[in-house]
Amino acid sequence: MPDAKLADGHLAVAKRLATTKRPTQSEIRRSISSSYYAVFHALARTCANSLVGKTPSKRPNKAWVEVYRGLNHGVCQKACEQASKVNFPDCIKEFADAFQQLQEHRHKADYDPNTRFGKVDGETWCEIARLSIASLRSAKSIDKRAFAAWVLISSQGARNARKAIVAN
Repeated sequence: MPDAKLADGHLAVAKRLATTKRPTQSEIRRSISSSYYAVFHALARTCANSLVGKTPSKRPNKAWVEVYRGLNHGVCQKACEQASKVNFPDCIKEFADAFQQLQEHRHKADYDPNTRFGKVDGETWCEIARLSIASLRSAKSIDKRAFAAWVLISSQGARNARKAIVAN
């Protein structure tokens, strides 16, 4: 059975690493990375619950896992970039904006040895992740379902439809 608290677990790790008395660069970087993965797993769970169902005994679990695992980091990044131009509620737009920023900082934390982070960076990105997850969770079911389709479906037809939506 999937871990229902995976996003919260990543967030707890991020907070623990960021709030140590004198965190090392490795701890701060891991905190930022874990903050991003908390947001990513919150989105994956929201997508699977919205499109397949929340109750394990009332859903096809293989399909739920397929949707959960169907998120692509790059596709999500592009979809979140465009979410501000669509008629999503503010709670979804706030989540999408935080997702983009966290992914960008996660890339720096994981791959850029020249970037230096301070304790405040780890604490800040952890708090942004916490707030964005709360925003996503506060969205209405219909909006979560629409956002799930938005971030998951990346076919040519979907891309053409998005161009038309964003243009209007």
